[in-house]
Amino acid sequence: MSMKKSVGVALMGLGTIGGGVFKALSERDKTIAEAIGCPVILRKVLEKRPVDVEPRLLTKDVRDILADPEIDIVVEVLGGEHPAVDFIKEALLSGKHVVTANKEVIAKHGAELLAIARDKGVALQFEA
Repeated sequence: MSMKKSVGVALMGLGTIGGGVFKALSERDKTIAEAIGCPVILRKVLEKRPVDVEPRLLTKDVRDILADPEIDIVVEVLGGEHPAVDFIKEALLSGKHVVTANKEVIAKHGAELLAIARDKGVALQFEA
């Protein structure tokens, strides 16, 4: 079994929390890479509002994230129940690990999402 050369990450949402995650991935990439043993590469950012992010990273279509085999981890920080729960569920069903800070989604749908993650052999991590 070969070691993964990099970990691809997609960020869903670029508000206050998403902006902080974006900044951490951008500014602490070397520290993160050292901690996990390979580079972490931000591949896509799902955001409908105009933002100051490299255009090649931006998408308004969640399918760009779900269909990308280079994306291993989805960080969901959209807030609110919908469409976040649907996007998390689709990401898990697509075989992607998910990290979320969405308390509402976890409170209302956590058991179902954890079962999907378990069935697909991926992780669902959450923290507020």
